[in-house]
Amino acid sequence: MAALLGETPEEAPEVPEPDLSMELQDQLKRCFTEHEACCTKEQMKVQRLLLPHGRSRLEVDAIRDRYAEAAVIELVTTLKSFDPDISKDKLSGDIYRILHSDAVVGHLSMSFKGSLRTYVPRNRSEWLGEDVERHIACKRAFLRVLNQQLRRVAGDLVSRLPPATAPFDRTAVTRVALLSASGSSALLGFYCGTVGLLGGSAAGTLVGAIPAPLTLGLSLPIGAIVGGGLGVAAGTLMGGACGFVGGGATGAATYVYRADLQDGIVYVKGNAAATSTRLRTRAFETTGYLKVSAIDAVDVARGRALELTQSATEAMSSAGVVTVSAAKGTKAKAAKLGADLLETAQDRKTQVTAAAAAGGAVVVGAGGGAVGFVSGGAIGAACGVLPALFTFGLSIPIGAAIGSGAGLCLGAAAGGTAGLVGGGTTGYSVYAHRGDIGSCLSGARCRADQFVSLVRSTASDVKTRLIGDKGGTD
Repeated sequence: MAALLGETPEEAPEVPEPDLSMELQDQLKRCFTEHEACCTKEQMKVQRLLLPHGRSRLEVDAIRDRYAEAAVIELVTTLKSFDPDISKDKLSGDIYRILHSDAVVGHLSMSFKGSLRTYVPRNRSEWLGEDVERHIACKRAFLRVLNQQLRRVAGDLVSRLPPATAPFDRTAVTRVALLSASGSSALLGFYCGTVGLLGGSAAGTLVGAIPAPLTLGLSLPIGAIVGGGLGVAAGTLMGGACGFVGGGATGAATYVYRADLQDGIVYVKGNAAATSTRLRTRAFETTGYLKVSAIDAVDVARGRALELTQSATEAMSSAGVVTVSAAKGTKAKAAKLGADLLETAQDRKTQVTAAAAAGGAVVVGAGGGAVGFVSGGAIGAACGVLPALFTFGLSIPIGAAIGSGAGLCLGAAAGGTAGLVGGGTTGYSVYAHRGDIGSCLSGARCRADQFVSLVRSTASDVKTRLIGDKGGTD
């Protein structure tokens, strides 16, 4: 058993099982199973070709070796995709334990398992490199060079062989040629006879159309029948002859060179299988590289997102402090503005000025509106006199209405503005100089009282004198 798996009896100690997760083990088992299934399918195709025993075995072994190489390459790619930071020593040890223990490859057939263990020997001294990746690269290069050398040697041997002069069975060749000729003659004769029938009928109908006026149209079907018959006969004869000759020659040549044709088919299939394996291997390597690149990109993006999150958190904290400070300053300014407005509203001078301005605006605005209404109506009526002849006098009231309305608006606006400004100014000035005005009024009142007292005393004196004079006269 050890010899079958590429091992020696001295290597009897069992290899420990790899330390892998269940998910990774399941994926590797599926990978090996798929490669073994594809390998088995290719081997069955080769076996159905009925090649010589030695050649068939060589083809089967070559297919198994190719799929074993592809499986090992995909194994390396999968392990690196699961752990991008894996070291070369750990990677080599994991692959060694996977291939030479039954934890992952135990369900495979003995032949495929032996190919895997032959590709990566159990004895580390037989490896072509220090680690498994170098060993695989050297192994692939070695096998490539070996295949080229074998093909070159095989080509030289074939070129040195004398031409084949071995007799062949003439009776078998004759039977094959006759069978091929008969089949080809019947098939091609039927086809050409059908074409001749259609073509001959059409040609006969055209020929019969010439004497149709003289034969009352009977020449048309007669021409079609005669032409169709001649066409069938000629087409069948020519097609059968060509099919007989061509089919017989083709069948005889195919039978004589059947071995060469079979070798060519096998060669084409082998090249196709090798190309497919190479493409699968490259696809696996590309997939692994893309997986590793994607993992690196995700890590970089995750670190960048963490940095951006920290920066955003710091910015939000700073913004919160600034916002709180601004809110406090705005609140203080608003409170101060409210206190100033309240103080201003409670100021007696402001109240008096506002009341005087409002009273002046109302009084003067009303007067200005009345004046504007009257004057605007008069001006509008005067302007409506000119077109009165054409409007039968309607322009006069219309002009008066428009002018009075415009005068009312303009007079009220002008009077209100003048009353507002004048009343406010007067109220402010009167309130500001209320002390002086009160003093003046008090002085005037005192002078008036003194003048009244003087007038009264003078009147009393005059009365006394008048009464005295009157008494003296008596």
